Amino acid sequence: MRNSEASREMDATVRYSILGTVRAVRGDTEIDLGPPKRLALLALLLLRAPGPLTLSEAVDILWDDEPPTSAANVVHRHIGALRRTLEPELRSRTHAEHLVRAADGYRLLVDTSTSDLLRFRDLRAQAQLAVKGGAPAQAAQDFVEALRLWRGPVVAAGTSVSRHPVFTSVGHEFVATVKEAADAVLTAAPALTEEVLAVLRQALDSHPFDEALHSRLIGALAVTGRQAEALRQFENIRGALAEELGVEPGPELRAAQQHLLQRRVHRDPVAGASRARETGKPAQLPADCVSFTGRRQALSQCLELLPLQGECHPPTMTAAICGMAGVGKTTLAVHWGHLVADHFPDGQIYVDLQGHHTSRPPLDPAEAINEVLDALGAKSDRSHASAAALAAAYRTALGGRRLLLVLDDAENCEQVRPLLPATPGSLAIVTSRRQMEGLAVTDNARIITLEPMTREEGLDLLDRRLGTDRIRAEYAAAVEVVELCGGLPLALAVAATRTLLQPHFPLASLAARLKDTDECLDTLSSRDSRTNTRSSFHSSYEALSSSAARLFRLLSLHPSRDITVPAAASLAGTDLRRTRQDVAELMDHCLVVELAAGRYTCHELLRTYARELSSLLDSPNVRSEALSRMFEHYLYSADAATALLAPHRTTVILPPPRPGVRPQRFRGRADAAEWIVAEQYLLPELVRSISQSPRGETFRRQLTSALEMCLESSGF
Repeated sequence: MRNSEASREMDATVRYSILGTVRAVRGDTEIDLGPPKRLALLALLLLRAPGPLTLSEAVDILWDDEPPTSAANVVHRHIGALRRTLEPELRSRTHAEHLVRAADGYRLLVDTSTSDLLRFRDLRAQAQLAVKGGAPAQAAQDFVEALRLWRGPVVAAGTSVSRHPVFTSVGHEFVATVKEAADAVLTAAPALTEEVLAVLRQALDSHPFDEALHSRLIGALAVTGRQAEALRQFENIRGALAEELGVEPGPELRAAQQHLLQRRVHRDPVAGASRARETGKPAQLPADCVSFTGRRQALSQCLELLPLQGECHPPTMTAAICGMAGVGKTTLAVHWGHLVADHFPDGQIYVDLQGHHTSRPPLDPAEAINEVLDALGAKSDRSHASAAALAAAYRTALGGRRLLLVLDDAENCEQVRPLLPATPGSLAIVTSRRQMEGLAVTDNARIITLEPMTREEGLDLLDRRLGTDRIRAEYAAAVEVVELCGGLPLALAVAATRTLLQPHFPLASLAARLKDTDECLDTLSSRDSRTNTRSSFHSSYEALSSSAARLFRLLSLHPSRDITVPAAASLAGTDLRRTRQDVAELMDHCLVVELAAGRYTCHELLRTYARELSSLLDSPNVRSEALSRMFEHYLYSADAATALLAPHRTTVILPPPRPGVRPQRFRGRADAAEWIVAEQYLLPELVRSISQSPRGETFRRQLTSALEMCLESSGF
């Protein structure tokens, strides 16, 4: 009986595995293949099957260094041992059915039923044919079935040659198949997405910087509703690329971040709206911007506000996106809202608070509360309700819900506070041209300051609106347009539209118009108040106090974009305390930003707008006096710095400064030297432009003399 069982076992088919640990199995019994060199030789035979493995190739691969003179004999002996292992009852090698002689080598007789590698390649070929034949669902099934044969990311693991190029090349077949499978599954077989996610992660373990793999992982996460995790994945690889390789993500990975995250499997917009009506759940987010691009850092900050998987309570329930007019706050808020909408199953509500609307007053908080209650279907008479009763009804309506509230264009903190959720589960995204720091103090809000776009982001925006061919053909002019628009998305969008309306005009002609300060804002403005750059700036300016508005206008007279408080005080002719208050107000309205400690800057398009206002509202005498005070500020500051840095040098005897001039005060030599470093480019420019002043020649001689000693004594 035992002999017949042994005979049946010997007759059982031998199956071979190479996609992972090398194995040979007869029936249900694993075969002991012997020492590592023999195992490696079998792996090579499997790799070359159904073709032959030549003796010379076997020798070259099995010995890393110079092979011994006995290498050929060693291979022959291992072949003989393998043949006996695979066919124990074999009497003569001429009757072998597994391992046979071939021209100048050996051949292992396997097919798609006995070799996992051949089966893998066959399934992949079938899938590729299905793709070409227009059957993506069948292709997805075949790709995934092929990938199921892999039990590890390494081919022939456990052998001494597993890292040889002939084996790692098969590993590349695995990675390529993973990409093909992901494309097919995301296109036509969503039920297989989780399985594809697993193999994508497996492939990334051994290819951590493969951007194409990361882009497909991001897409797979997105279609399964894990947008937050998808964005975290993008930020992780972006950081790894920058830290390890010193590069930014390429076009495919950027496209994944910007486009694949917006895909919604099973989310038809019309069907979604119908479901919202049937369930009473609001879905009020405006349409996402199809040309949205960049904003990686800001989106990363946004994602940190979402609870991690398994976390009960989010770190905060309010985010305030703040920044200057036209910087893209609403676009970012709406884009973010679409990405994370699945985290808020009770709906998404959008309220335009009209804080800086060009023709309407800001929305009263009570009106905004009623809008939200109406969106939630609250059935109560609120027409005569007191503020306290309305607030109580609002808190009751939001309690226990998981809502996303987008509160757009807030005038100030007081307008927003009554609308913020009071219990965990909901998230309020506030946008405002104010800094909204009060919300951080009282409501633990995360303040996200949105800066103008980088050059790369600006070029991407133009690319999306004008097309890659146009940008490539006129790249230098496109870069110039981005820089002249200061990376401001509104200005770039208007400029791109101007170009589309005049397709025969080169981008260089647009750049020329933007260079002309008298024509720049006209080029970036239109009759539509929502897309009029000048009107957008004006609604911010109108919210200023008269003192801050005057300082804003006069800042345009300064030859440099950055300025200190004493220099600004001298321009305005006000004391330092008043000037600090005015600068703080301008910062609160995002009209200036603190570039470095004690130095403030204004966006170039805002400076152009301020220059327009000053020429209209400030008399020639006011402007002339402001310029004279500014020149004297730098003259007396340079003289004070020279006195500290070169106390034994003969200095120019200066008359007392005119009223309103506030020279820089220095705490010592280091402070004076630091000031010279900061102003080293501005001071010579002042000398060249000083002739505009009524006392121009006198100023020029005095400032030139002071500068020569000041710069020389500080080493410039």
